[in-house]
Amino acid sequence: MNAPRAVIFDLGGTLVQWADWEDGAAAKWSVAYEAFLRAGGARAWPRGKRGLTSEAGAREGFVAAMRAAEKAHWERVDREHWSGPPTGLVSDGLRRLEVDVPEDVLIATMDGYAKAVAGWSTVYPDSRDTLVRLRERRYRIGLLSNTWWAAEWHNADLAAHGLAELLDVVVYTSDLPHSKPHPSVFAEVANRLEVPAQAAVMIGDRQIDDVSGAKAAGMRGVWRRNDSGFPTSSVAPDAIVDALSELPALLRSWGGA
Repeated sequence: MNAPRAVIFDLGGTLVQWADWEDGAAAKWSVAYEAFLRAGGARAWPRGKRGLTSEAGAREGFVAAMRAAEKAHWERVDREHWSGPPTGLVSDGLRRLEVDVPEDVLIATMDGYAKAVAGWSTVYPDSRDTLVRLRERRYRIGLLSNTWWAAEWHNADLAAHGLAELLDVVVYTSDLPHSKPHPSVFAEVANRLEVPAQAAVMIGDRQIDDVSGAKAAGMRGVWRRNDSGFPTSSVAPDAIVDALSELPALLRSWGGA
């Protein structure tokens, strides 16, 4: 294995966290519902459909449909390592409601959700300092995230947290046909970083998506230990860390800078 020249970070659970992801999701989709109404979505609402006739019922139905679409999206990702554009998930949610809207209403609904999730994430205390140290040692630094969100939503958060300027390459699977652990996404980020896979190290909080996916693509895989209950893998990580601040010493032990 080559000495490390590049480090690729997962996003959620690795560089940043969404502490109340499940508890806060419904409120975010409720904001998207309001944007949907302002854009004229009510004209396409299925009148008289059971449970959707009252304002409260309509809002709850919208939120439930979008949450179901999210669940279906991630189940397909896990099953097929598939990916799709941000419009796909929202369109699926509307189909579940038997709602057909023009593109401007679809985009407005997505914009409403984007505003709701802006600033939702928080940065781990050692994320920025670790990125700075790695850049000082002239590592190429990439980000590879499984997501259905539009790239600009994530990029706005990264900029607000002061992380965007520290990343050489960002790759979101919403812009690709596949998701981690599919080998093509690791090849894509390595290609953009202009390093061979054997000289890249992937670090993430998921043993299958991040570690086993990276190792199958020829990279080293580092697991950021956590108790989130994600599926385990029979593929052993090359290293386990509890904090990103452990990375510089680990990379040096492998012959890196």
